[in-house]
Amino acid sequence: MRALKAVRQHFQSYHLKAGVFHFHRGEHGPAAEFLTRVLTDDDSVSAADRRAASYYLVQTRIGAASAFEARGQLDRAIDEYVRAIEVMPRYPDVHFRLAKALRQCGRGLEAVDHYRLALEVNPLFVEARVELATTLLSLEQRDAARTAFREAVEARAALLRRKIDAAESALAAGRDEEASERYRDAFADDLSEFQRRLDLGLEHLRAERWDDAAEQLHAAAALRPRYADASNYLGIALAEAGHTDEALEAFRRSVRINPAYIVEWLNLAYTAYDADQPDLAAESLDEVLRREPDNGPAGHLAQLLRAPRSVSGRT
Repeated sequence: MRALKAVRQHFQSYHLKAGVFHFHRGEHGPAAEFLTRVLTDDDSVSAADRRAASYYLVQTRIGAASAFEARGQLDRAIDEYVRAIEVMPRYPDVHFRLAKALRQCGRGLEAVDHYRLALEVNPLFVEARVELATTLLSLEQRDAARTAFREAVEARAALLRRKIDAAESALAAGRDEEASERYRDAFADDLSEFQRRLDLGLEHLRAERWDDAAEQLHAAAALRPRYADASNYLGIALAEAGHTDEALEAFRRSVRINPAYIVEWLNLAYTAYDADQPDLAAESLDEVLRREPDNGPAGHLAQLLRAPRSVSGRT
C-alpha cells in the first residue's frame, strides 16, 4: 500500500505522516518508531489514522526483516516478523515469512506452527502448504508430510478452479480483456521476472526516480495484470512524474482489480482532481468515506471539491 505525496501530507497525525514518509524512503527504524507512537502514545488520532499506522507498521517490519535476511541476519529478521505479528496476528504472509526464516535457523517445529497459522487464515495458500509438507519431511514426520503434500495438491486444484471460474464469468459477461488476464494469471508459473521488475520499480520509487520506476512497474504490471499493487505503484510513478492521464488509467485498473483498497481510491481521487475531473474524484472519494468517514486525506479533498474552482481548475 503506497500513497501519493499529495495524499500523505493530509494525514491528521504528525507521527503517522512522519512514519509513512520514512517508510516510503525505506528508512525502517525511524518509520517504525513514529508509527508505533501513533498506536501507543497518541490517544487523539482518528480510527482511520490508527488503521493506516497499523498497516504501515507491519509493512515496515516486513521491509526491515527482508533487509536483515539479505544480510544473513536471520535472528534479527525473525524478531521483526514477530513484531509484525504482534500488530496483525492474522496476517498469513507474515506467518509464512517467519516460518521460512525459522526453518533456515533449524527451528523446524516452530516453523510448522507458523505455516499452520498462515493456513488457518488462508487455506488456499499453496506455497505455505508445500513448505509445511517439506518441513515436516525434514523433521522425519513422514505420515504428516504425505498428508500435507496431498492437501497442497488439493489446494492448488481448488485455487485453479476458482481462477478459471472467475475468468469464465468475465468471458460470459463480455469482458474479454479481463477474461484473458484471469486466464493468464491462472496458468502463470514462473514469477521470477515479475518479482525482479517489481523490486526494481520499488527501489526506483524510494529514490524518486519516477520515470525509471514507471518503466519497471509497467513491465511488472504486464506480467501480472491481476496484481493490483503493481498497477497502483505504476500509477504513483506516473502521477509523480506528471503523466496524469496514464496515472489515472493505472489507478482505475488497480481499484477494478481490488476495490477494497482504500489508498488506491485516494490516489485515484487526488489524481482525478488534479486532472480537473471532479466527478471522478467525488465518486472515488465516496468509496473511501463510505468505509472511513474520518479519513483525513479524503476529508481534505472533499472540502476542495465543495469549494468554487477557478478557470484553471484550482481553488
